[in-house]
Amino acid sequence: MSGELEARPSIEGEQGAWARPLPNRIGEMIVAAALFGAAAFFIWGSLYLPFGGIGLPGPGFFPFALGVALALFALAIFARVLSEPGGDPVYLGHRDVLVVFAALGGVALTFETLGAYASLGAFTAILLLVLAKSALWRVALGTGLGMVAVWVAFKVLLGVQLPTGPF
Repeated sequence: MSGELEARPSIEGEQGAWARPLPNRIGEMIVAAALFGAAAFFIWGSLYLPFGGIGLPGPGFFPFALGVALALFALAIFARVLSEPGGDPVYLGHRDVLVVFAALGGVALTFETLGAYASLGAFTAILLLVLAKSALWRVALGTGLGMVAVWVAFKVLLGVQLPTGPF
């Protein structure tokens, strides 16, 4: 019996040394509040942009629609949390989430100076290497195909020129 307990990894080992347990209900309420805050930001920001018309939506239409949808999802999460009993604890602050936030911060800092393709390619490569633990050839292939998809989506389909940077 003691061999089974020793072979099973600890909760801290599964979630990472920095992960802190929270009751499920509190964790879900934090997520719902964060989503609702993001929704309010999108709605507030969209009010300063023209909405356009039905046939030709303006730049404020899609942020407003996204904000409304996000607010509805946040309210649905709040309602579900209030109606269901709490479950297993959730863990806040594990390594994978921190890596993603750090990499997203790097994209925000380098998007204009290095260019969209270099910063998004580095972001993709970091996530594939660190989180997915992919082989280098898969990282190179996935990053390359992803940057081609970004180019096709923005440049070809939407006609939007992303920052190219020094390259």
